[in-house]
Amino acid sequence: MSGKFLSARVAYERVLFTNDEPAARFAAALGKARCLKQESLYASAVTFLNTQIQTDYADSLLYQLRHEQILCAYLAGQFENTLSLIERLPYLHPDVSETPLLMAVQVLALNELQRWNEAAIAYRALAIHVHADTTHLNPYQQLPHLKSEKKAQLLSTFIPGAGQLYAGKPGEAALSIVVQSAGLYFGITSFLQSYYLSAWGIGAGLFGSFHMGGVRRAQILVKQLNQKRASTFNVQTRKQVLELVK
Repeated sequence: MSGKFLSARVAYERVLFTNDEPAARFAAALGKARCLKQESLYASAVTFLNTQIQTDYADSLLYQLRHEQILCAYLAGQFENTLSLIERLPYLHPDVSETPLLMAVQVLALNELQRWNEAAIAYRALAIHVHADTTHLNPYQQLPHLKSEKKAQLLSTFIPGAGQLYAGKPGEAALSIVVQSAGLYFGITSFLQSYYLSAWGIGAGLFGSFHMGGVRRAQILVKQLNQKRASTFNVQTRKQVLELVK
């Protein structure tokens, strides 16, 4: 199937290179962009459409290209770019009304950027636009609780294992406490017995390396936890947004 899309892209590119008629060039540009999208080459589609939007097409045709570009930008994970492209539309095409699909894409892009307050406003606007029941359960009434990476770092810095415990990993917290305590105990015992090199080289080294590793690990664990919570929320909200568009 991908070979067919590649062949089609080559054919569309030939039209763009050899044909001067605007209608044929527009059809080829849109066709090539959709082939790239079907091949999951979303970023390439965005870049290609950037070149085509500079062409002197009719306003209605340019709107179709920009509409396709917004969808590809979202699918490419270019969420800031997606919002920027959507925000330009009212100025570039003031006579064209907002479509439910692009309003939904705006909500989803804001979700991915964790700009949930803005997403809640956009979600309500979409619900009103499609005449949905706005008294229905609003997904933004219960936002995911995200933890602080800075707090995890500080906890692990002053209390071994506390950052991992804060991140919801009691097993890793216990292991961190045991290893760091062992290093500290070995260092102190060796020092008291006048084994200064062992105290410094092994005890302090073991404690220091695992202490710094524990601080970094706590930050990573909190980041992973936040990503999981945000992803779960976004997936659930995406279903509700798509239901509104349907």
